[in-house]
Amino acid sequence: MDPRESITGARVSGRPLAGTTGTTSSLLLLTPLVDMFTILLVFLLMNYSTGGQLLYMVQNILMPESLSREQLEPTVEVSVAKDKLYVDGVVVIEDLAPWHKPGGLLIPPLYETLKIKEQEYKKLEQKAPLFRFSGKVIIQADREIPFQLLKKILFTVDRADFPQISLAVFQKQG
Repeated sequence: MDPRESITGARVSGRPLAGTTGTTSSLLLLTPLVDMFTILLVFLLMNYSTGGQLLYMVQNILMPESLSREQLEPTVEVSVAKDKLYVDGVVVIEDLAPWHKPGGLLIPPLYETLKIKEQEYKKLEQKAPLFRFSGKVIIQADREIPFQLLKKILFTVDRADFPQISLAVFQKQG
């Protein structure tokens, strides 16, 4: 028996379906529909990335692009906008203008905040035996930040016992 014949002129309780006459036939083929949804599902699964870490996206930061495919891990995040400095999304320095000048490399407000973060992670390490403080930090900086300021931030982060530094970038397609 042809599957098309079994579903034409479908009736419920011996009556034609609502809105139809008894003579019309409705043709419903599920195989192409299931194939289409399967292809759509595979496409979405292939394009969905479960790895990586969501970053605190701070306004006014235009990050550089890179072809790197390395995944991010949950760590402390330092974000540098043109005028402010954030640690884990919280403003640490409201005005970065004084730090653009040449001089000492250590930025005390950033150093103190990172030391507090280090203490929090070490307390967590004592409470959760599977957690290990690794000293990792991700720096998300605007591409227009002067290198002198970025150098000071890198130095301060390293001095605050976060020696494993990663720079967050947008991934280039290609």
